[in-house]
Amino acid sequence: MRTKPFIISTLAVSLLSLRLAAPTSAQSFAQTEALPPPEIPSSPLPAPEPAPILPAQQETIQRLIEAEIAGSQQLTDRVDDKVRDHFELTMNLLNLLITLLIAIPIGTGFVFWWLRQSVIDRLVSDIRRQFQQENEQIVKQQLEETVTARLQSQIVLFEAELDQLRADFEQRLHHLYQDAEKEKELTVRELGQILAAVGQNDTVPAPVGYRLQELTGRLKSIKTDSPNLTFSASDSLKTAEALYLAQQYDEAVAFYREALALEPDSAKGWQGLAKTLRQMGHPSEAVTANEELIRRHPQNPWGWFGKGYALADMRQYEAALPAYDAAIQLEPSRSTFWKQKGYALTRLRRYDEALDCFDKALRLNPDSAGTYYAKADCYAAQQQPELAVDHLKEALRRRPDWQVRLKADPDFEALRRSELFGRMFSHSTY
Repeated sequence: MRTKPFIISTLAVSLLSLRLAAPTSAQSFAQTEALPPPEIPSSPLPAPEPAPILPAQQETIQRLIEAEIAGSQQLTDRVDDKVRDHFELTMNLLNLLITLLIAIPIGTGFVFWWLRQSVIDRLVSDIRRQFQQENEQIVKQQLEETVTARLQSQIVLFEAELDQLRADFEQRLHHLYQDAEKEKELTVRELGQILAAVGQNDTVPAPVGYRLQELTGRLKSIKTDSPNLTFSASDSLKTAEALYLAQQYDEAVAFYREALALEPDSAKGWQGLAKTLRQMGHPSEAVTANEELIRRHPQNPWGWFGKGYALADMRQYEAALPAYDAAIQLEPSRSTFWKQKGYALTRLRRYDEALDCFDKALRLNPDSAGTYYAKADCYAAQQQPELAVDHLKEALRRRPDWQVRLKADPDFEALRRSELFGRMFSHSTY
């Protein structure tokens, strides 16, 4: 960088020297380069003897010489002007070059300064961006670590609370399960006591029926609210029997089937299912259930009896008699078997055999309202209204609630038109 001022100074001095020497050179050039006077062409004439020059001719010649000299001076001036113009152009170009040489370092410096500033700005921007990215990454990492630590601590606390809640819930659930189990056992026990008192009767007094409805409703609620609570085959069977006595036959069938699923060889389950299906008006299904009971327990008289009963409901009285006989043969002391056989014989108009069966049933169970009612039907079928009314009175004395049944029973339609039937109700104390 130190050599540039020296070079520029040298060039300036040289140019100034040239500028000062330019006029002198121009004048010398003009003096040395002056054109000679033009030659006058002469025609090739025969060389005569020279004539003497006249004064007029000498003047003319003198004027021509002066004119030629004047023309030469004008040409010299024009050449000087051209040289001067050329020199001025050259000087202008040199001045321009000097200006450029002076300006180029300044421009170059400015360009270098601009480039340097741009590089610095770029570096600052890159460093700032890198610093920002690093800072953001550090902040993000710190935030992630903080959040992770907090989340882990919260997870630990949540797991501890969850374990505590689970333990409390399991404990409460266990208490509820125990309470439900205890309530179920008490309810089933009371049902068993009522069923034992009812025995084989298909009907119960109204108060007992209401209590059975309450107990079965409680059991159904327990089963719904505690689905994990286990019902044994015995529990389901007692519930089904109570529902049957409460005349809730659809639900009774469901519990009978549940009991049979747990204990397929349950004689009480098949017997209860068969009689419930018969009460629902499905005698053919009842026959099938009784036959399954007979297949599993051929010595069980209730299977034969139930089959005969279902066949009688289908008015197949002849087919019912062998089933009744099989039941009586297995358990001849059961009054219900004799009663139902007597009813089938009445429908077959074998009245004497029917009355004999009714008498045997009454000897076995003198307080059977159903036997008196069936025997009255047998007398009514034989057109013996007095005996029919007497036996109806005995039946109504034991079951006063049967008055509604009697007034709608088609077997007593003819008897209801008699005077004796009307007097029976006008003087009744049932």
